[in-house]
Amino acid sequence: MRTITEGKNYFKKIKVIRAELLIWGGQNFRKFPWRETSDPYKIIIAEVMLHRTKADQVKDVYEKFILKYPDFESIVKAGREAVKTDLKSLGLFWRADLLYDMAFEIVEKYGGKLPLEKKKLMAMPGVGNYIAAAVLCFGYNFPEPILDTNTVRVLGRIFGINITDSSRRSKLFYDIMHDLIDFWNPKTVSFALIDYANVVCLASKKPRCEICSLKDICKFYSISKQVEC
Repeated sequence: MRTITEGKNYFKKIKVIRAELLIWGGQNFRKFPWRETSDPYKIIIAEVMLHRTKADQVKDVYEKFILKYPDFESIVKAGREAVKTDLKSLGLFWRADLLYDMAFEIVEKYGGKLPLEKKKLMAMPGVGNYIAAAVLCFGYNFPEPILDTNTVRVLGRIFGINITDSSRRSKLFYDIMHDLIDFWNPKTVSFALIDYANVVCLASKKPRCEICSLKDICKFYSISKQVEC
């Protein structure tokens, strides 16, 4: 029995999705300072701040933080309490402890430089699969799948895959996302997919299908039209 990721039609669909996302992204990318850098340090700082917090809330705090703490050594030198004070406005105070503990370990073990190996990244305090993937994809432009509730929602709807709480850890979604970004510019198409989920393929039961450039190949849209009829 064939799986979703087998056959010529699957790869044709992947190419269509990639092309449409790049076209859409070129006109609709959201601009944030952490997207304008490939510095792994700045990217991991942003990803920790963005956890459970909207990007617009993070922007000003992030920019001030990066100016004050340009590297992991400066975080360690300033001390845990200083970091807590500077992140106070974001709430979720565990973040400050996490950033300090992470910085301390990176300085002690790796001389202040983030390792390139995903397993080593994930062994650090507070770094799970998503943050490790973000560092590798956004910092080094590696084809490392960025899987969260938003990206799996878009892919699940297009391919007609049931989405559950564990979908972010699913090998099927990992394989689809990897195939989608496995070309010369994985970083850009990943950003496009994240923004597409935020602007078009919304989490509500009524996503903006009328403006979706992928609706002609989308199982969710096809089924919803049949229901309306």
